[in-house]
Amino acid sequence: MEIFIFLVILALILVFVSVKQVQQGQVGLIETLGKYTKTVNSGLTFLIPGVQTLRRMDIREQVVNVPEQQIITMDNVSMAVDGIIYVQITDPFQATYDVNNVFMAVVSLAQTNLRSVLGTMSLDETLSNRDTINARLLTSLDKETGKWGVKVLRVEIKRLDPPDDIQDAMSKQMKAEREKRAQILEAEGYRQSQITRSEGDKQSAILQAEGQKQAAILQAEGDARAEIALAEAKAKALELEATAAVQFFNGAAVTKEQLKVIEGALGQNTKYILDSDILAGVSKIFGNAK
Repeated sequence: MEIFIFLVILALILVFVSVKQVQQGQVGLIETLGKYTKTVNSGLTFLIPGVQTLRRMDIREQVVNVPEQQIITMDNVSMAVDGIIYVQITDPFQATYDVNNVFMAVVSLAQTNLRSVLGTMSLDETLSNRDTINARLLTSLDKETGKWGVKVLRVEIKRLDPPDDIQDAMSKQMKAEREKRAQILEAEGYRQSQITRSEGDKQSAILQAEGQKQAAILQAEGDARAEIALAEAKAKALELEATAAVQFFNGAAVTKEQLKVIEGALGQNTKYILDSDILAGVSKIFGNAK
């Protein structure tokens, strides 16, 4: 009975020692007596106790910090620089057996390349071309780390600071530039306001002159129409007077002929009784006829 229990315990120990688990996002490298044998994916894998061992390798995208370092630019300015690198293991075998501590090797290579890149640039160029620095580092690092089974995905410079005295000088310069721009904008605004005001006065004068011109034109047109109306009224009056005169003289001629007949009759001693109004009219006609 004791032997059976011993065997069960031994079997459990062997199972515990021989069964290994590889997590999701990892691969396992199995070594037999210290020599690489094969690569296994995530899940359970069985090892020969005392003969085989398992190395786990994370193949997910990982972030590697590049520690701060002092770098001298082309114009001899010392700058504090650090950054981060996004990498991914593409070949677990190379990353394990071709380099000792692959991530430390990537960091050391990144620091060296930072010094090389920034050493060819001036202070102004480093401050204004951060994206260019990132791109150059990405190209050089990805080329060098490929032989280690590592893919460099992105490079980001976090800190790129010149010395304090230069930062103070830059702050003063930026303040002076801001004040200069503010003065320029203020002067430009005043100039524009003066131009706008002058244009407004000009337009007002033009509108006033146009108004006066239109008023004079309307006044002249009104006076002309009044004179025309007056002349037309006078002509109409003269026309009416002429018509009345013609009618009067036509009537007088008829009446004169009638009176001649009357005169002839009177010459024959014919007696007529005439009204006093008729006699007055006859006298008036003969008087006019003379």
